[in-house]
Amino acid sequence: MLVPLARALRLYYRPRVHGLEAVPADRPVIYVAKHPRTWLYLETMLLGLVSFWDTGRVPFRPMEKRGTSLHRLPAFGWVRRHVGTIEATEEAALAALAGGESVLVFPGGARELYGPADALDWKGRRGYARIAARAGVPVVPVAMAGADQQHPLRLPLGRGHSAWLPPLPLPVPLDYWFGAPLAPPASAEATLVGAFADAVAAATEALVGRASAARRSPWSLT
Repeated sequence: MLVPLARALRLYYRPRVHGLEAVPADRPVIYVAKHPRTWLYLETMLLGLVSFWDTGRVPFRPMEKRGTSLHRLPAFGWVRRHVGTIEATEEAALAALAGGESVLVFPGGARELYGPADALDWKGRRGYARIAARAGVPVVPVAMAGADQQHPLRLPLGRGHSAWLPPLPLPVPLDYWFGAPLAPPASAEATLVGAFADAVAAATEALVGRASAARRSPWSLT
């Protein structure tokens, strides 16, 4: 159901892909990325198209917090629960990886959803590093240049609610950047996990900065 929509999104967002050739094609990885400033997550659907639907790579399962206001919306909430996402728990991630699927994690969560554009905020968020160590899979930094420019305005509407303007994301050009896979530590010992998490965050922040600097104009037609 999502593939035809994602193919239409190619025309809407005119995506370009950088560095995907370095990502293993035949085994699971953990993708980590800055949480986009949007509510429909069309850029994440398109990420699925460019990273596995059209390349033959191992598919990823996005991790997300359940029970949010989006999940309570009629119809839309049902779709969110049935598009292959998994609950944001270590157990769910380990099960997906053991089953041969990759996992997509937005460590910044709501901090980045409501925070400044193109800025990481992963302080204290190390779950992805612990999962990588326990599963023995590499972590791949991802940057989605243009994802934070889809809604120029956000109006806070009380605790946990916002109005994104315009409601339909703008057709900004999207560039997907993939960093080099980072091998996890040999064990999930806290010190090793912490050092690895810091290294992944630094690599992702550098990739986001590089992608942001090379971002195409919102009005670019190519």
